[in-house]
Amino acid sequence: HDSFADVPWTNQLVAYVRQILAQARVRLVGVCFGHQIVGRAMGARVGRNDDPAGWEVSVTDVDLTAEGQKVFDEGKDVLSIYQMHKDIVFDYPVGVQPLGSTSLCKVQGMFVPGRVFTVQGHPEFTEEILVEILEVRHEQGVFGDEIYKDAMARAGRRHDGAMVGKRFIEFFLGK
Repeated sequence: HDSFADVPWTNQLVAYVRQILAQARVRLVGVCFGHQIVGRAMGARVGRNDDPAGWEVSVTDVDLTAEGQKVFDEGKDVLSIYQMHKDIVFDYPVGVQPLGSTSLCKVQGMFVPGRVFTVQGHPEFTEEILVEILEVRHEQGVFGDEIYKDAMARAGRRHDGAMVGKRFIEFFLGK
């Protein structure tokens, strides 16, 4: 499945997210596919990454914007997070504060204070989860040897997943 398909269930999900966004009382968090669905619901173009490298996988450094540095409040300019995607939000929707970018994905996170908080990466992943996905996708031919070996070499790197999860909780609590 992908976030940009013109199929009933995806279209219904995008319409539902638009309804949620129209309600000032609801805070919305999106991760990976959810990040893309929120972007699409807010009017951004979503689709396959047209970069020849395509996939962004394993622990990846995201260059934080000034707003991203404030939101993640860790006194650093890079966020390390697990990635597993080939689909992206191409541009930031109107009214969204950009949180960060990589060379393969310009829109790594979106923020609207008190309303929307999304990340393209996977804060919920662990090394074990990532390795299993990498192995299966390599065996299935989704990833070639080069992508697989590079991703496996970075799978055990330190990452900021727990901190991102903490920021999501603080966002829901209005902190």
